[in-house]
Amino acid sequence: MFNYNIELADRCAEMLARDRTNAKLSRKMMSREIGVSESTIKAWEMGQGSPTLPVLVEWFKVTGCNPYRSFIDFFWPELFQGLSAEKSDGDFRRALSVYFSEIAGQLEIRKLHFLVFNDFGGEWSGLLDMFCAHSQMSLKSRCRMAEMIQIAYELSRPNNNAGVLSDFEVNRAFLLDAIEAAKKASLIHKDGYIITNMDMNFSEVASSILRRSRVDSGVSQLYMAKAMGKSERTIQNWESTSEPTFLEICLWCRILDKKVWDYLRNAIDPAEPFGTNEDDQHLRNDLIDHFNTADSKELRKLAYLILGKYGSYWTAVLEMMMEHVCTPLYQRIMTARSMLISYELDSTDTTARCTEVHIRPDLDNLKECIELATEAAKVGNNTYHR
Repeated sequence: MFNYNIELADRCAEMLARDRTNAKLSRKMMSREIGVSESTIKAWEMGQGSPTLPVLVEWFKVTGCNPYRSFIDFFWPELFQGLSAEKSDGDFRRALSVYFSEIAGQLEIRKLHFLVFNDFGGEWSGLLDMFCAHSQMSLKSRCRMAEMIQIAYELSRPNNNAGVLSDFEVNRAFLLDAIEAAKKASLIHKDGYIITNMDMNFSEVASSILRRSRVDSGVSQLYMAKAMGKSERTIQNWESTSEPTFLEICLWCRILDKKVWDYLRNAIDPAEPFGTNEDDQHLRNDLIDHFNTADSKELRKLAYLILGKYGSYWTAVLEMMMEHVCTPLYQRIMTARSMLISYELDSTDTTARCTEVHIRPDLDNLKECIELATEAAKVGNNTYHR
């Protein structure tokens, strides 16, 4: 347990320091932004303690990075930390296999499965290139595209023009939150954003994680007090009002043999069911099988969307994809054309984030999909095929 604590502390320290330095923020600047002393930040980045969950969320917000990727790096460092374009296809396949089997939520898996395998009137490759282009645009451009997709979907629904999804619904509220968060980030010249429910009290989230995991394990507060080396009163306070540190939450779940990520993901995104559903396992296996045989470009583009450190939230991009395919074909054509033009304009910026050829969108493929869709729309079809 002692070695485990040291390992966790070192990983947390590395996560904090990496996010801060990548955002080009000094410890002094970080101190001013999150309201703790510079010496405290230094201690955290040296592995001597850690922030509470609310302060950690604020840290992500200030650095403008994707907290999901940071958490994934923290909990699965051997697969995800350091995963970059230089890695082999095998490294990407292993990482995505674990993502689909252990990390992604049930609704996330079902929606991605629908996009990859179902005949919704388009092509997955075109959709992938379209949103790969989206994620490499400036944040202001991404906001405009997200609003265009959202408005088109809203206008099509009252007239029954939107596609019907019998098994699940588009999470429009989540996408609206993402658009709002992206707008605020773009106003202060950030390239990424974090989505937080404004009504969510992250102190309550931390307490909920502790309380729920303990009850699920069927152990008492006294047992946890002894296991954590704390007083029973401290445990009671952690489950009600006071705030444990992030590392204490991790240690708590380790003692209970529970996955912190399952509780954390469900607390941050309550719409996502808790844990994994065995009934959906075949959907997960389908995705694993597909991307185990996908070519290098497709594999890396999806990994870029899901595991992007900065930029767009993958789950928000997924909701945008769902809204896009559920709008009439003529509207999808307009959105795709706008996305293509915006990307071509933004790609002339010398500060563009992505230079790896395997991750750039295939513009020829996207243009061909737009042409096919245009021809289909001319004869009144709502679908197109190669």
